[in-house]
Amino acid sequence: MRSGKKTKTLAFQIISFIFFFLVIVLAVTFLIIGQLINRVTIDSANESIGNLLSEKVQLIDKKLVRIMTQGRTFRNVVSSDVLDETELRRQLLHLLYDNPDLISVCLAYGEGSGREPRVYQLLEGRLSSKLIANPDYQYKDWYQIPYLTQKSYWSDPWFDADGSAQLVCSYSLPLVVNGSLMGILRLDLPLENLQRIALSIKAKDTGYAFLLSYNGTIVAHPEDSLAMNYTIFDLAEIHQDARLREIGKSIVNDESGIARIKDWDPEGDVWIYYRPLPSSHWTLAMIVPHAELVSDYNKLTLIYLIAAVIAFLIVAAIVYGRTHAINQPLKNLVDSLKLVGRGDLDFELSTSTNAYEIKFLTEAFEQMRASLKEYITNLRQVTAERNRIMNEVLFASAIQRNLIPKHDNPGLRPQNISTYGILEPAGQIGGDLYDYFLIDANHFCFGIADVVGKGIGAAMSMTMVTTLLRTVAPLYGTPAQIMGQLNGFLVKNNLESNFVTMTLGIIDLNTGELVFSNAGHVPLYLLRKDGRLRKFAATHSTALGFFEELAVESESLKLGPGDQIILVTDGVTEALSPDESLFGTAGLETILGELAETQPERTAQAILAAVRDFSRSDDQKDDITILVVEFQGNLPG
Repeated sequence: MRSGKKTKTLAFQIISFIFFFLVIVLAVTFLIIGQLINRVTIDSANESIGNLLSEKVQLIDKKLVRIMTQGRTFRNVVSSDVLDETELRRQLLHLLYDNPDLISVCLAYGEGSGREPRVYQLLEGRLSSKLIANPDYQYKDWYQIPYLTQKSYWSDPWFDADGSAQLVCSYSLPLVVNGSLMGILRLDLPLENLQRIALSIKAKDTGYAFLLSYNGTIVAHPEDSLAMNYTIFDLAEIHQDARLREIGKSIVNDESGIARIKDWDPEGDVWIYYRPLPSSHWTLAMIVPHAELVSDYNKLTLIYLIAAVIAFLIVAAIVYGRTHAINQPLKNLVDSLKLVGRGDLDFELSTSTNAYEIKFLTEAFEQMRASLKEYITNLRQVTAERNRIMNEVLFASAIQRNLIPKHDNPGLRPQNISTYGILEPAGQIGGDLYDYFLIDANHFCFGIADVVGKGIGAAMSMTMVTTLLRTVAPLYGTPAQIMGQLNGFLVKNNLESNFVTMTLGIIDLNTGELVFSNAGHVPLYLLRKDGRLRKFAATHSTALGFFEELAVESESLKLGPGDQIILVTDGVTEALSPDESLFGTAGLETILGELAETQPERTAQAILAAVRDFSRSDDQKDDITILVVEFQGNLPG
């Protein structure tokens, strides 16, 4: 039976199943373990970069703290007001020598202090001082805020036009002498030094650091255009990033943090790390692209996928090889089944396999093939024998038909006798018989017989009876004597079918006298020319072949011109209708009574047609034999 579902090889289905299973396992594993590894990778990177940032914060803050400490110490010395000008310059020289991060020191006295505001620097190893001629310095942040708050203060970067002529960050301390606020002590740190430290900080491949002042101003950045021109809040506005704005607030509040920012131009997603400088309240921040942060994870994922694909290919190759080895016997079995389907049973089937189920199937198939081959051989022999027997049956049928008188051979009957016989065997050959012939010039013999039984045995018995009838009839004058001879023959030869019913008659052609004997046969009918029908149902003996000493009687009647003798076998009277009704002698008599015109052939055909119409079946159960003999008058004297 064909199925609409497309079939595939066993190896393909197994590999497909394993592939599907492995894909699911790998996908689930990748989702679970991948997320864990990704989380661990990011946490580890955050910790590593945070530590790096803290280290740099400490490094920068250490420099600032040192400056703050030196500044406080020097302020104490100046506030004591015990130094003359020479000693003051010596202290300033030591201060600048001992702190190379300082570019200048400023003693910015206020109005009314009676002292000049000066900036001190080291120029070619010598202390140089410069008078601040512009009084506006008192309005700058580095002066105003510590002066008003009387607290030390780290300024934003500013350009020192009166001193070093460069950007500096200044640490300013209120200068109190003898209890009076006299001005501001300012220590200047070149912004370039802080920028160098900040810009030297790298993380991953392109991660960079930048420095923010306490109010979020970008002090140092790899992009020079951003330094001193933008704040982190400006960047938040440019990128329209609320998250960055929140980070800016956290920075001005001296808070530490780590945050991920989406779609940072041009790096894409980035991580921002920030730590405040405790001494100055500035913040050192670092930006690292997310892709670089998880690059190791991506590499690990790629390695994992490659390893999974290689593992799958190895497993698939092993499964394919093993499946192919197991499947080969099945393939051989399928090929063998195709050969069997084409009728070829002569092939070699290998049973070499270590799989129990396949070995069992193969051996079972081999047994089936051997049985089928033996069956076909026997069937061919039986068929040949059947054909031989059929040919013999056909030959016997031809012989049997040749024994029946031919209607186109008028030499078999005298001129005053007209006959017509029908023999319709149920099979190829039958056990019925009709015959007629001249015993001599004055006597015409006719008869009809039915052998009890069917098939070859009955046909052969009837053939021998026919032959014997023609042999003994000329030797004996009456039907009773002839039947006696036939009975003796049947009893003595113990034939397979040796029981024969028979009606045999002899007509005296000169007088029209009919003498007949009925040995257990169907009644004889006399149909007068005027339509009168007479039945002779009495039998004159049992069927032939039963008893060795059989007494056969006979009966006689006088035929007139045009009278017909109708003889049939039980295939006519015992014909069955579809509802199992019997045609019987009544049906026969009805047909004979309805005949409008009598003539042997019409009478015989009418009887046959009536029987077939009654039975309404092409499956004839018994031989049908009809013989009609018409006496047309005495021979001329």
